[in-house]
Amino acid sequence: MKNKRAPGANSVSVRLVRAVGMGSRIGDGFINCLETQLLHMGTRSRLTQDWRAYTNPSGSMLGTSAVGTDKVTGLTAGEKMLCRQVYYVIVVFLAAWSYLTQGKIPFPKSIELDSLIKGSLFENMGFTNLKLEGCPNVNGFDVRPHLAGLLDSINQLELASHNGGDLFRPLYENLLTTKMRHAAGEHYTPEWLAAHMLDQIGFCGEEEATLIDPACGSGIFLVEAILRRRGRRDCLDDWGQVVGIDVNPLAVLAAKVNYLIAAGYRLSSCPGDLEIPVFQHDVVLGDNDGLWNEVNTPLGSRRFDYVVGNPPWINWESLSPDYRLATLDSWKKYGLFSHSGMDTILGKGKKDFSTLMTLASANRFLRMQGKMAFLITQSVFKSGGSAEGFRRFSLPGGIGLKVLMVEDLSRLRPFAKASNRTAILYLQKGSPTVYPVRYRLWNDLSGDDQGKGILEMMAEPVNPAESGSPWITYAGGGRAGIKKILGASDYRAREGANTGGANGILWVEVLDRPQPGLVRIRNLASSSRRRIETVEAVIEDHLVYPLLKGSDVDRWQANPTAHIILTQNSTTRRGISLVVMARSYPRTLAYLNQFKNELENRAAYRRYFRKTDPFYTMFDVGEYTLAPIKVVWQRFGNRMRAAVVESKDRPVIPQETHTMVACRSAEEAWYLAGVLNSLPVEYVISSYSMVGGKSFAGPNLLKFIRIPYYTEKSIQSMIAQTARQVSTGGDRDILTEMVAGLYGISDAELKGMKSCWEKLGLT
Repeated sequence: MKNKRAPGANSVSVRLVRAVGMGSRIGDGFINCLETQLLHMGTRSRLTQDWRAYTNPSGSMLGTSAVGTDKVTGLTAGEKMLCRQVYYVIVVFLAAWSYLTQGKIPFPKSIELDSLIKGSLFENMGFTNLKLEGCPNVNGFDVRPHLAGLLDSINQLELASHNGGDLFRPLYENLLTTKMRHAAGEHYTPEWLAAHMLDQIGFCGEEEATLIDPACGSGIFLVEAILRRRGRRDCLDDWGQVVGIDVNPLAVLAAKVNYLIAAGYRLSSCPGDLEIPVFQHDVVLGDNDGLWNEVNTPLGSRRFDYVVGNPPWINWESLSPDYRLATLDSWKKYGLFSHSGMDTILGKGKKDFSTLMTLASANRFLRMQGKMAFLITQSVFKSGGSAEGFRRFSLPGGIGLKVLMVEDLSRLRPFAKASNRTAILYLQKGSPTVYPVRYRLWNDLSGDDQGKGILEMMAEPVNPAESGSPWITYAGGGRAGIKKILGASDYRAREGANTGGANGILWVEVLDRPQPGLVRIRNLASSSRRRIETVEAVIEDHLVYPLLKGSDVDRWQANPTAHIILTQNSTTRRGISLVVMARSYPRTLAYLNQFKNELENRAAYRRYFRKTDPFYTMFDVGEYTLAPIKVVWQRFGNRMRAAVVESKDRPVIPQETHTMVACRSAEEAWYLAGVLNSLPVEYVISSYSMVGGKSFAGPNLLKFIRIPYYTEKSIQSMIAQTARQVSTGGDRDILTEMVAGLYGISDAELKGMKSCWEKLGLT
């Protein structure tokens, strides 16, 4: 499946990194010069702030501008990033000069950096937009003494020999850390994946076909499309059939130069002024007013035959507050946001920016019956309410988007050093989606759809009456059995107790019991993401309960390895009142007061509670939390692992990474655990949950798994008894057959479910 144009170890793009990247003599020396000059600039703070706003208008690159100072350079992370990005810009401009002049014309010695960035040299060559639009003034950097050496290194690479792919991607990844790029939602598309997506939507480079990438980055889709259009032609002469847009000016600049090289452009081949059809623009912010008008650009209000790309993957909550508010109308316009007031400002809702980009791009750029291929997070097909509006696949005015196919790459890691759950969504504009739709699950990159490389499946909403509900996905033969299990459960599941960021304070180790009613504890400080002091204290034992941490629960087994101070009133859903705490648990209150500052400054506490609420208030604690008998399972992972918890002295408390159901008796608990751990039900769970994800088996699980209440019916009692036996090594097949009987699943249907289960490789 790998594209033949993927960069090899000796490709021009890789050699560019060796010649001028970090670790090279030229690169390290140039960047060190920039850092030294910035360190002595009186305007360095202002320049860094302006530069960050310029390159990242969504404000999504959190924590990189002013947090922490490098002890060697004396620069903040944001300042170091500024120097590296400025250097990257210089390299791209010099690469353009080297390519256009074929390495035969020296670079003007007198040119200043600001003049270079404004594109004055390239205007003389006839390029109207080979520049950085609206860039902050960077003339505080004097780079003139270093340009000739840098250009000499680039000239030696003979850029005209570059045979496709993104020339600058390896260099950009070399200069900026993975954390910096991923915080901004930047995941550069591999060449083979761009080629595959164009293959799937049928773009062969035919002369009349038009294509746009509205989130083009440095232009990998543009390059692949241009090379297909060129065919046997030496030079592409019909500019404007392939168009790119991006909000990041650095990406736009690189895409323009990539475009020139891919097109085989020569200065003598196109007389007159030339506008490279790659534009800096925020597709979402400009959606309501239109991207262009007839006066500003020759593109006007064109629609395209194909829309392709890889939009930024950024959670709504990671956007800056200003950008959230600025784009709020667009979220509402496409039915993606139902929150209001402070929830909007605070970033409530696990929305992904890629969903908005997908709908806005289809609405603005795709012609009727045109086709679209977008990389997107696989979670939008399986998650709960956060993607409900997106899964309706409808544009303003009632224009439908027909899902042609989804390719699920969540088992792979197509993006280097990223664990994103990747999927490809293929759409056609102008028709509604008809279910079921084709769903291809990739197991490896062989592309073998006859073997194990790709598993052909189908997908449809788990609730047929609600088009926005999460999808179920299944292989052939599994649908009939699934349908008999789907439905609302008689049981309600809950999350475990959530400290709201105070694990290192409220999670404790019991050291000894100095006297009746008291325990000596030590807090588990390492359980906190923030630095917490380790202390020992003697407190009242009444609020100290056994705790099930994440790894304490497995299939059939649950063994608490720690304790938790349960400071919550399970009835009022607030912390135990200070009056009661001071009167009944003074030692516990004294312990908590040592961490008052940390507890008051928890983000979740400040967001959801008033200052009058006790500072040790917790979350997701109700009377159900204190039930003596529960069924508990892990929310995360790729398999259902339910266990029965029967408390002896006091209730066992699961942490929030677990889901639980309070039960009335041990028999009911074993019945419920048996159903959940059985093959038929586990197969259904894997069909609509995000296998391997953080919400694989959350409380919403039982909204779609029909489990009837335990009423001591014969089949229910038999399931409970068999579950006990399986937990100690009994035959699981007997449990499978009993649960199939509970749902009326025939032998043929059960055989189909088993076959699908084996194909998924989860046995």
